[in-house]
Amino acid sequence: MLKINKISKTYANGVHALKDVELNIDKGLFGLLGPNGAGKSSLMRTIATLQQPDSGSITFDGIDVVNQPNELRKRLGYLPQDFGVYPRISAFDLLEHLAILKGIENKAERIETVNGLLAHTNLFEHRKRAVSGFSGGMRQRFGIAQALLGDPDLLIVDEPTAGLDPEERNRFHNLLVSLGREKVIILSTHIVDDVSELCEDMAVLGSGQILLQGNPISVTESLQGKIWRKTIQPYELDDISDDLAVLSTRLFAGRTVVHVIADAKPEGFESSPATLEDVYFNTLSQARTPAASNAA
Repeated sequence: MLKINKISKTYANGVHALKDVELNIDKGLFGLLGPNGAGKSSLMRTIATLQQPDSGSITFDGIDVVNQPNELRKRLGYLPQDFGVYPRISAFDLLEHLAILKGIENKAERIETVNGLLAHTNLFEHRKRAVSGFSGGMRQRFGIAQALLGDPDLLIVDEPTAGLDPEERNRFHNLLVSLGREKVIILSTHIVDDVSELCEDMAVLGSGQILLQGNPISVTESLQGKIWRKTIQPYELDDISDDLAVLSTRLFAGRTVVHVIADAKPEGFESSPATLEDVYFNTLSQARTPAASNAA
């Protein structure tokens, strides 16, 4: 189990990125949802020992992560949001180089490991191509391959599907699921569907704080019967926002569909099944409301 206890982090520019974050994460896929700037990457970098927190503690299977970073690194795989590659170096050569850095010294074992990971990520037939020329989805799959070097027990992937086309996104999802339940896998993202489709446990992070944690199905059921939708003209939105709690708007077939939350059916609306996206927007909205009231 990964246990995060009251982690806080303030950067030199005064940004308070993390504020007493507490999480308990078991084996399996865990989704960390939050908008850009919520502190997700700061938390991932802190767990991955790339930066020290100002206060708090992190433990993983008996390892004091803050004070024993090298012990965690032996069991950690990390795919950051952005990662660079050497130009003109093939996938096989680059992954073998990274395997050496990971401490896989035996050449035969290293070659077997590299070939196995390239096959597992559907990149074996592209092993002689330069990674710098890969598509976005192929690069992300290579990123997972390098993160899996050494068969880590803790795997962190930060915004892994941002920018991927639907086919590559599905392929990446299948890859994560294939890793099974023997690892703690943290999926940090702002894409609600990624968490809804993959994760049995999740949390919402906003302004550096944990706003909600739970099973996606359970937290979604808590809003059933309270979500209403209506197809409107764009000019109607301001009037609706004055009277109702608007969760989200989206375009569908060129028209605007608005979702609101209310205990009783508003006039002109129809019932809509609650989704994790509704939970997400409602959680962020509730967190902003006290802040707006205090500012006033």
